[in-house]
Amino acid sequence: MSSCVFSSDSHIARTHTSREKVHGSGSSYGMAESGANEFLLGATANGCIKGVQRALEAGADIDFDPLENWSPGSRAVKDFFGTSLPPCTALYFACGTGRVDLVKLLLRKGASLVRRTMGEFAPLHAAAQNGRTEIVDLLVQNGATLDIRDGFQDTPLMAACSYNNVDTVRRLIELGARPDFTDGHLGRKLQIGQAEDCDSAEESLKLIREAKKTNLLRCCNPKCGKPGYRSTGTLKLCGRCKLTRYCSRDCQKQHWSVGHKKCCGHDAYTGTGLDTFQKRQKTSMYIAEQQSGLIIFKPGQISYRKAHYTATK
Repeated sequence: MSSCVFSSDSHIARTHTSREKVHGSGSSYGMAESGANEFLLGATANGCIKGVQRALEAGADIDFDPLENWSPGSRAVKDFFGTSLPPCTALYFACGTGRVDLVKLLLRKGASLVRRTMGEFAPLHAAAQNGRTEIVDLLVQNGATLDIRDGFQDTPLMAACSYNNVDTVRRLIELGARPDFTDGHLGRKLQIGQAEDCDSAEESLKLIREAKKTNLLRCCNPKCGKPGYRSTGTLKLCGRCKLTRYCSRDCQKQHWSVGHKKCCGHDAYTGTGLDTFQKRQKTSMYIAEQQSGLIIFKPGQISYRKAHYTATK
């Protein structure tokens, strides 16, 4: 399975003393600038807004990903309190665990909507596959590309459908996600249109089938959403990214100003399937090595709970 699912009770268990250190003032918690990146991700995993703010003030890279420069056998990547860090960016983690407050903060501070992690997933994939409908809406309102593809060529809509996140599937379609982009790993697996055996996702699949039958697409400006038929050319593709559609130049300008400017041209996935699987394998090795003896690993989903990583299928 080409996805990363976070448990609903995701958190890091901390002692009262440790929480006081995170929420402390000035440099009393002893965070050196060189450790600000780790502190940022640890505070995000702990759901601590003040900790995230302090890390950013200390110069943390908001898009820090511990997996990027990690290799098997290298030192463990831990936060200020010695807890292993999740193998992804702070925004990706916050999106997957449903922390709307943290997502808003990270977006305000400039976190990238197109920075990919693990199997080349974007933050919108994390929100969609975990059924975080409010965060999906928030990301799109800030310029995220609806049909951004991961390393397996799946869109966020397919990710949401594969876990039967019905409300998220419905909202993505309302926002303008294309129901006919089913040529990725999950899309083929679900066998859109021939999915009688996919009982677990049947409700979501029904929504996608119905959307396909209408032959309608929508303006990708979330403030508009005007429908148009695919065959008539009513909606024009963005000439740069070829992934977003607009009913007018005004809608394109408005969407550009709210955040698509940062995504356009950077939201297309150009890697290969082999590279993606290698990255997924690296993620698996990171999890196993960081928490050696404490996890049961099965290829697929990653849950983060009570200071431990647990991989489940």
